[in-house]
Amino acid sequence: MVFTACQTYLAKPLDPQSTAVGFSNRSLDDSGLRAALASSGYSPASKSWPPSPWRLRELQGTALHFHPDIAVAKAQAASSLAAVTTADSAPNLGLNFNPERGSPGAGISPWVLGFSLDYTIETAGKRTQRTRQARATANATVLGISDKAWTVVSAVRSSLLELEANTKRLEVLESQRENDETLVAIVAKKVQAGESPRTDLGIYQTQQSRNLVDLADGRSKSDAARAKLADAIGLPASALRSAKISFGPLDGLTENPNTASLRKAALLRRPELLGLLETYAATDAALRLEIAKQYPDVRLNPGYTFDQGQKKWALGIGLTLPIDRNIGPIREAIAKRDEAAAIFERAQIRIRGELDQALAAYKADRARLRAVDQLLANQQLQLNQAQKLSKAGEADHIGELTARSLVFQAQLARIDALLQAQQSLGKLEDSAQMNL
Repeated sequence: MVFTACQTYLAKPLDPQSTAVGFSNRSLDDSGLRAALASSGYSPASKSWPPSPWRLRELQGTALHFHPDIAVAKAQAASSLAAVTTADSAPNLGLNFNPERGSPGAGISPWVLGFSLDYTIETAGKRTQRTRQARATANATVLGISDKAWTVVSAVRSSLLELEANTKRLEVLESQRENDETLVAIVAKKVQAGESPRTDLGIYQTQQSRNLVDLADGRSKSDAARAKLADAIGLPASALRSAKISFGPLDGLTENPNTASLRKAALLRRPELLGLLETYAATDAALRLEIAKQYPDVRLNPGYTFDQGQKKWALGIGLTLPIDRNIGPIREAIAKRDEAAAIFERAQIRIRGELDQALAAYKADRARLRAVDQLLANQQLQLNQAQKLSKAGEADHIGELTARSLVFQAQLARIDALLQAQQSLGKLEDSAQMNL
C-alpha cells in the first residue's frame, strides 16, 4: 500500500528553441491577456478591446502577465511553500529485516528471521520550530512577489514616460524644422537682394543644422525608448511597433504629497521590509530549533524474531546524546539572527534616505518647472508682440520667426523639466511603493 501510493516521475524537458519562439510570438493580442488584466485589477478604462491607446495601467498589467521576473518570483514562492510541507512532515518509519544463518543441530532450521521497526519521536517541539522556520521563509518569498511586481510596474512607468517625452519632443522639433526652413529661405532671399550680409545666413543655417541633428537624435531616442518599454513589459520590440501608446498628460503631477503617509508606507509597509521581517522570524525559529536539539530525540525499535521455532519480541529504545549541548549550531544561529536584524535595519535606513532624497528632488524639480513655465510665458509674450508688429508692417517676418524659434526652445526645456519632475515623482513613489 505504501509503494502503490508513490508519485511517479513526469518528464518536462526544457527546449531553448521552443522558449525562444514562444517569446517571439508574444503580442498585445494574446488571448489570455484581457482576462489577466481584469483579474489583476488593471482592466482597461474603456470596454473596447484592444485598448487604443494603450495607457499606463494597461501596460503595467500586461507586464505583470508577461514579465519573466514575475514568473521567477512566483516559482520561488511555490518552492518555498512546498518546503513547508516537507518541514511539517514527521520522520519516516523505518523497517529492518535481519535474517541470520547459523549451524544448528540436526532437525533444526539454520535460519533466524528478524524484523524491527525504527520510529523516531521528536522532542522539545523540533517539528513545530522547523515548520515555523519554513513558513516564515515562504512568507518572505511570497512578499517578494509584491516587491518584484512593484519593480516591474515602476520600470514600465519610467519607460513609458521616457517614450512620451521623446514623442512630445519630436513634435516640437518637427515644428522647429519647418520654422527653420522658412526662416533660412527668407534670409537667403534678403542676402541675394543685398538687404542682409551673408554672415546672417550662415548664422541661421548653422542653427538649422544643429536643430536637424537634435531631430535625428530625437528619432533615435524615440525608437530606443519604444524598445526599452517592450523589454520592461516582457515583450519583443516588434510587439509594440505598431501599437498606439500614450502616457497621458505629462502635467499630471502631485502638488503636495502627504509626507506622513509616505514615511509610514516606506518604513512600515514596504514588501521588502515585511519580507526581511519574515526572514528574521525564520532565523529566530532556526535558533529555537537548534536550542531544541539539545534535547535528545527518542528512537523506538520494536522487533520480532523467529529463532528456530521460538518467537521473540523486543522493544529497543535509543537516544541521540548531544554531548556538546549543540553549542556550535546554537552560536551560528544566534549570529544569523543578529545578521538578519542588521540587514533589516540597514534596509530601513536606506529607504528612509531614499525617501528624503526623493522628496527634496521632487520639490526642486517642481520649482525648476515653475521657472521654465515662466520662461515659456515670456517667450510666448514676445512672439505675440512680434506677430502684431509683423501684421502692422512695423517689422519684417524674420522677427516673428526668430521669436517662434525661441518659443520652441522654451517648449523643449519645459518637456525636459516635466520629464525630470515626473521621474522624481516616480522615485518618490518607488521609495514608499505607493501610488500618488
